[in-house]
Amino acid sequence: MIDISDVHMIKVVTELGSINRAADVLCMSQPTLSKKISRLEDKINLKLFSRQNSGMTPTSAANLLMRKAPTLESCLQSLERELELMAGMVNATINIGVGPIVEQIILPNVLLDFVEKDLPFKISVVTESPETLLKQLEGSEIDLAIGPFKSDKIGEQYNAVLGAEEPLVIAVRPEHPLMEWVGHRDFGRQLSEYKFVSPNVPQQMGVGFLDTLAEFDISSTIVSDNYSLAKTIVCNSNYATAGPVSLFRSEFERGQLSKLTFPKPIMWHCSCLAKPEILLSPAVAEVVQLFSQYMSPITE
Repeated sequence: MIDISDVHMIKVVTELGSINRAADVLCMSQPTLSKKISRLEDKINLKLFSRQNSGMTPTSAANLLMRKAPTLESCLQSLERELELMAGMVNATINIGVGPIVEQIILPNVLLDFVEKDLPFKISVVTESPETLLKQLEGSEIDLAIGPFKSDKIGEQYNAVLGAEEPLVIAVRPEHPLMEWVGHRDFGRQLSEYKFVSPNVPQQMGVGFLDTLAEFDISSTIVSDNYSLAKTIVCNSNYATAGPVSLFRSEFERGQLSKLTFPKPIMWHCSCLAKPEILLSPAVAEVVQLFSQYMSPITE
């Protein structure tokens, strides 16, 4: 039976192409490494390397193991993480990945609740694109991913446990020329006359959303996930930005920005994703409970 140490050994020899250099890296003698390789070859009844004067050349069997190695290592990391979390929540660290909008409209409240409850574990947070969050979730680099994922579009390996949505709006400075077109039938056409600063639109937002932007020829001249920067630009120019209405609530209330609606209603949505087995952890369950104060449970 092949174990993970065998895979690592083959990987090192394949990458270095020299059994002597591989033995140094693996902290063993060259004869010991040679015996290990020979025993493994006898076990699987296949040659892993061709021994030549120029070095060790991997066979098709070794190449197959190398192609499968990342998946094997990822599965092992995932298993180790699941066992670690199942062991309890005292002194555990829960790794959370969020999208840029979630970072600003949901995460601050969740972290304040975490501080108030004084829970016996740590939280580590990263902010990434939806695509990166899914890769990190798959590799068990994060335990929860909260971003613009549609619950009906995710893979079966994840559970969408919480969701939230709200209307997307356009934010401009009060003196912006677009304010004169509010309620006018040509308002949609006027949108294309002005530049936008906003995050990159993820494919997870759905075809309908992207089609609406294309219909009115809306695109971003400045692409930035930093909404503080976007607000500064919009307050001091004729640029516009867009996002969930709560993202601009304080600026709307203070009169720093004015709210415009899209010609067609567009919704922003997000989901909290996790692997089913990770949700068995008491600490992860506590974090999900914190988020549930600001998101709604998703039922099948």
